[in-house]
Amino acid sequence: MDISPKVSIVMPTYNRSRLIMETIDSVLCQTYANWELIIVDDGSTDNTEEIVVGFNDSRIKFYKAGRTGIVGKIKNIGIEKTNGDLIAFLDSDDLWDNTKLAKQVDALQQYPDAAFSLTSGYNFNMAGKPLEYFYKQREGIRYDNIFIAFFKSEVAVIMPSLVFRKPCLQTTGLFDESKSFADVEFVLKLAKNFKAVILYEPLVFRRIHDANDSDSNWIERHFQGIKLIKSYKKDLPASILADSLFRSHLNFGEKCLRYKKKQEAFSSFLNAWKQKPFSIVPLKKIAKTIIY
Repeated sequence: MDISPKVSIVMPTYNRSRLIMETIDSVLCQTYANWELIIVDDGSTDNTEEIVVGFNDSRIKFYKAGRTGIVGKIKNIGIEKTNGDLIAFLDSDDLWDNTKLAKQVDALQQYPDAAFSLTSGYNFNMAGKPLEYFYKQREGIRYDNIFIAFFKSEVAVIMPSLVFRKPCLQTTGLFDESKSFADVEFVLKLAKNFKAVILYEPLVFRRIHDANDSDSNWIERHFQGIKLIKSYKKDLPASILADSLFRSHLNFGEKCLRYKKKQEAFSSFLNAWKQKPFSIVPLKKIAKTIIY
């Protein structure tokens, strides 16, 4: 790798005029300077474009994609316009620590067999006030094949934490544009074929608000997640597959209860029990649902 490889940052955006300035500032404040920021607009109807073009920095490029509503397609458009050695993603409402890129580039140079890097971080709705960290661990690194770790819930797929070597695309291909949520599948392809280095230092700050795609589409996300897990049945030990499905159904059931969807919660807890019929946890949750 070059001593100072260029990082191409792909930023999809849609009606983020209220937040995107702060997000771009977090890129401009990076201690690592060899980057380009490729902002792909998915048909915004606000003044997002006006704000972006107001930045006087040749490294920032703005493209209009028209309205697609498919984040994977917007990311693919951005990827196809990249000129860097490494590719990163940043949602237009999230923030980076000033040292984020520098530390990941350094990690990939220290571990040349690692094809991609992830970092820790936290969710927030008020700047500087963490709500929930991606990992309990706050320091150190993990260099390994982490494919199985995903299914053991040891790895968080937070796209703004990802940096990967561009040649990986020859193996993984681009994002699946036929799916609303292709991020996890893309990272799993990386993990299945390449080693990774995880930085447990919190370097990504994910903003939680009413317009988050991941929160507004949580039901669809769950069923796509179950389908994705099952698609790797041949690649996983039976116990790992069962555990992964078990946790997914339990988590979905709990969220259904929070949204007062009792029938869906009951069904999800029942599906969890089918994965582990000797576990009393789903049975307790079914009882909870009945009396909820």
